[in-house]
Amino acid sequence: MAQLKVLKCRRCFYPLPEGVLKCPKCGMEHKVADDAPINPLLLPPDVTNDYVNYFKQKTEENPKDTNALFGMGLVYMGLKNYELAQRNFKLAVDQMPLEPDVYYYFALSLFEGHNPKHINPKTADRIEEWLHTAANRQQKRKYLILQMVLRQCAFVANGLQFKGESPMELMDKVRTIAAEQDDVREIRDHVKITDKQANEWLDELQGKGRKKESDNERENRYYAKQYEYTGRWPLHRTKDDSVLSYPDEPEKVGKWLLDEQTRADFFNYLYVPDEPVKLSKPSLPFGFLLKRLILIPVGMLIAIFIVTLTEFGLSEKEDLQPVQSVQAEYKELYGKKGEGAAARKKHIAELRKDSIERAQMDSTYFADNYVFVSRMRDSEGNERAQWFIPPTWEQRSEIYYYSGIEKTWKGLVALLIVILPLLIGILRIIIRFASVNRQRRQIDAENQARQDAYDHALYMFNEGRPSIADYVLFCKHYLSKESPLLPYTADPVSMALQDNHIDELDMKGKILFMNYFDDVDNNGNPSREPHDMLSRIYYVIAIPQADKLTLLYNYWDTQSNHIDSCDAESIYYKNILGVTKKSDGIYIEKVGGKVSTIAFPPDGGPSICAYQGEFPEYITFSNTRTGNPQDFLDALNALVAAYK
Repeated sequence: MAQLKVLKCRRCFYPLPEGVLKCPKCGMEHKVADDAPINPLLLPPDVTNDYVNYFKQKTEENPKDTNALFGMGLVYMGLKNYELAQRNFKLAVDQMPLEPDVYYYFALSLFEGHNPKHINPKTADRIEEWLHTAANRQQKRKYLILQMVLRQCAFVANGLQFKGESPMELMDKVRTIAAEQDDVREIRDHVKITDKQANEWLDELQGKGRKKESDNERENRYYAKQYEYTGRWPLHRTKDDSVLSYPDEPEKVGKWLLDEQTRADFFNYLYVPDEPVKLSKPSLPFGFLLKRLILIPVGMLIAIFIVTLTEFGLSEKEDLQPVQSVQAEYKELYGKKGEGAAARKKHIAELRKDSIERAQMDSTYFADNYVFVSRMRDSEGNERAQWFIPPTWEQRSEIYYYSGIEKTWKGLVALLIVILPLLIGILRIIIRFASVNRQRRQIDAENQARQDAYDHALYMFNEGRPSIADYVLFCKHYLSKESPLLPYTADPVSMALQDNHIDELDMKGKILFMNYFDDVDNNGNPSREPHDMLSRIYYVIAIPQADKLTLLYNYWDTQSNHIDSCDAESIYYKNILGVTKKSDGIYIEKVGGKVSTIAFPPDGGPSICAYQGEFPEYITFSNTRTGNPQDFLDALNALVAAYK
């Protein structure tokens, strides 16, 4: 990941020149400059220009400084100068082709603050390529979020085709990835999003609607001690969380508190959960059904007209003589002539032969064709037609015309042409209803999953989360040498001495151990959010040795069981000019005008865990350690004076 490593002032964020520990802007002295990663997009507006000048100077000194090129691109994007941002990102990509963040921010700058729906399709394709490259290198949440926004707003909203996962599939994947600091806000700051569905998804990711305390509730609160919760912290939970049990023995408590997931759950359920955003279901397409029911008969009539007009696969038989009995036919033709027996016999034989021939012709026609229509005329001259049903022998005496479909491949094709609109219409109705029903089932399942997650989070907030006092108590135990939970907890003083190969028995004065919750957010800004205040504990250990004072300092991530090795600084007594105690710490003046500081807990508060400290219930008595700065100061002054 491309991260900007910039030495900066902890108080005002001004970039510090390399090797300089005194801030040129506010004058604050630093023991060690903070080189944590920064994001210029989130810098306060009043310091942005400082970083413009800083990165500009760096790029002038070294045009191939990748850190400066990337930083300059971010600064210009923060200032909404997208043209210069793109220019620097392109140079950074050439220098850092394997860093996915550079591709991501280059893609973000290409939106230029516009609505994705109105950007040029070629630009949309170009952005898609950069995001695809970033996501291929690392599956970060913000890459997928921006890809989802692009596909929903620039492609789906405009009816354009794209390759890969749909916006909903990308959103499902995003929900499984841990959130990053201000990732959604970063996108909304530089992309104008008007699509309703995209905004609904982004609101969900930002947790809009979270119920936070008012300013009055925040006022006069020291760290988190005003957050009180009367429940207890559960040790185990059943699968459905219907039964809770609690630790009752120190050994169980110690082992359980060291479970990192248990402590992570504290932060997960710290706030009242947001009520789930329910997705709306599409209605059944009854309008589509009605339209098809109208179009199907129209289509069939058109098909019949075409087949009839072309006579493709059709056959006709017209000018038929009605089939009558031979006697009736003879009477009709010759009965009035009074013929003799010989003539009568001859004519009857002829009529019988004709009748047999006509019947054979009808039978042949029926064998070779499917009767489509039979037209009839009764003795009174009335006409009627019979469709699709072959005539009976009684009806054949009135038929004068047949129309049918040949029993050949042509007739089969003609039949298919006639019924094709019906088949297509029914198939489209089935497909549309099946598609809508599938979407409705998916949305029902998604809504149910959201409701289940909300019910679980609400239950844990009301019944299963610890109190903040419980969490602070754990931190006190964890940092305490005499905690009854040992050996299941840590002792940073002993760990620090061991890591630096220092024997506690060789001390010439008491070891000072100061520790306090950090009260700034991830951007270094003051915060009163419990998550920010309880997630880090800063500590400093001052060790008076025979000829020097050793300062060890670092912080502990309270969600982790591991305390990193301390940063160390050694000050020889011969180089100490004076020691002064002020409200915010102990200042040690050294030869050369330099100053080292042992910082006190902010706001004048006590340490979380103090040796011989102010809270008797948490005293960890020690003859070689103290949490009282004055005791340490007196011993240090005596050591400095004695050495001189």
